[in-house]
Amino acid sequence: MARFFDPCELLASQRQLRGQLLDRQGAITWRHSRELAAQLLLRLDDPDACWQFSAEWIREAFDVERVDGGYGSPGALTYEPAAAEARSKDIDVPSLRGVHINNFDPAVIQLWTSSRPIVYTDISQEKLFRSDLRENLLAVGTYSKIAVALQHQGHRFGLLCIDHVEKHSDWRAGQYECFDNLSREVLGPILSASARLGDPDDDPIPTVNGSSFDAIMQRLTPAETRVARLAASGMSYKEIARALNRSFSTVDHQLRSIRHKLEVTSTARLIKILSSPAPSARL
Repeated sequence: MARFFDPCELLASQRQLRGQLLDRQGAITWRHSRELAAQLLLRLDDPDACWQFSAEWIREAFDVERVDGGYGSPGALTYEPAAAEARSKDIDVPSLRGVHINNFDPAVIQLWTSSRPIVYTDISQEKLFRSDLRENLLAVGTYSKIAVALQHQGHRFGLLCIDHVEKHSDWRAGQYECFDNLSREVLGPILSASARLGDPDDDPIPTVNGSSFDAIMQRLTPAETRVARLAASGMSYKEIARALNRSFSTVDHQLRSIRHKLEVTSTARLIKILSSPAPSARL
């Protein structure tokens, strides 16, 4: 159901996005995705409809068995996939609805912090996945996937995944680049705008001492971000070192640097900051 919104703000957002994406030559690299952008602008006041239309369009365009996505936050403890979901009508594909993903799983941390989509060629062989996440994905038939953290103007606000559930399915040449361009050039700006219109008083970006979560995390290097997230998940120094194939002294040095950059005096305070449940844009 569409939420209450300001018609003037809606019209202004539609005009801005149309000028930015459709009127400006070369703004959308994958020309086929211009069709999706135009359709989403018509649904901009309804985040649910935007997400669901996107999922169904992407499933057809990429010829995959399942697409799922939804709003979320890297600062939340968990991510719930399939807020929007499209599944193949030709074969029996289990739903991801009801599955809870630990945001502090090393593979999920990698996804949230990556600037580009990540390809998981064979879920059963992915070493970065913890056993519980791997088992959850295999239980719903996921064989391989491409996943991306959706972002706009530096703020990460959701995840999107396209899945193959049959082992004989391979990713076609060019699919990765099209998926990357689609997520950055179309879905990032449009879905973030839809979220703001749908919940203007609900900021999807968590804050810590007045600074946004993303602003806090941007103080860290990618390597430090991975260490910080693992520490927040409750892993010991030795477990972090083992998971990242680093020495104990390297992890200790990185955590000292992290505490200094985030202006906290203890690892316990660091964990409290990173593990606090954060508000996210509601569907």
